[in-house]
Order: sequence, then structure tokens, then C-alpha cells
Amino acid sequence: MERVVIAAVLVVLAVVVAVVVDRRRTVTPLSIQRGAVPTRVRPADVGLPDAPAIVVFTEATCQSCQAAIRLVRGPAGAELPVADIEYGQDRHTHETYGIDTVPTTVVVHADGTVAGGWTGKVDPGDLAIALAAVVDRDENPEA
Repeated sequence: MERVVIAAVLVVLAVVVAVVVDRRRTVTPLSIQRGAVPTRVRPADVGLPDAPAIVVFTEATCQSCQAAIRLVRGPAGAELPVADIEYGQDRHTHETYGIDTVPTTVVVHADGTVAGGWTGKVDPGDLAIALAAVVDRDENPEA
């Protein structure tokens, strides 16, 4: 009988320890504040030449991120260079630009000014407008 009581006490102790350890585990969420879109992203900061570009902040397991990449790398992207900044590969850049939601997609001028930006799904019509603004301004800087 004494062994049964000791075994029961050990089981209860193990459960208590497991609960305490689980509660102490901290999970750093990728999203704290939703919807932040940066106002400047220098192409050189993401490995691209200083020219109009599209930057997509992604995460490896994000299906919406893959859809955004396919959209901007396809004909809708007007053949602009695209930087795919994946969270697991380049967390520092996500933090530098305050990215808290993936995908976050931005169309930038050569100087890094954001012409258009989206969190989540990219609307092709809005993308076309931002691309036209970037191409027009960077081809005709006086305009």
C-alpha cells in the first residue's frame, strides 16, 4: 500500500512540474500589432540594386505568402526585381522594418519610398497602380 501512495505522489508531482514548465514557456508571436506597412524600404537593404523593386516579407509556412510571391514574380509584377524576405532566414530585416504580419508586400521607388503596400492578399489593381507610379516617377524624376 505504501508503494501505491508513493507512486501516486510522484505522478502528481510530475504533473505539477509539467504544468509549471508549460506555463513558463514563452512564445514570441510574429504578430503583435497587425497591419504595419513600412513607409521606406531601401532596395539595397534587401539585397537589390537601388532601382524600383517589390519587397515581400514572408514566412516559410505561410500559404498566403507564396501566393503573393507568385503574383509579383509573374506578369503582374511588371518584371521588377523582387526580394523575398523570409522571417526564419532574415528575422533582423523583419524587425528593422517593423514587420509584424506576413505577407507584407511593398512596391518601392529607387530611393526606398514606398509607393504601395499591403498586408495579406495583394489586390492586383492596387498593385498595378503602385507599379505605374513607381515606373513613371523613376523614369521621369521631374514629374
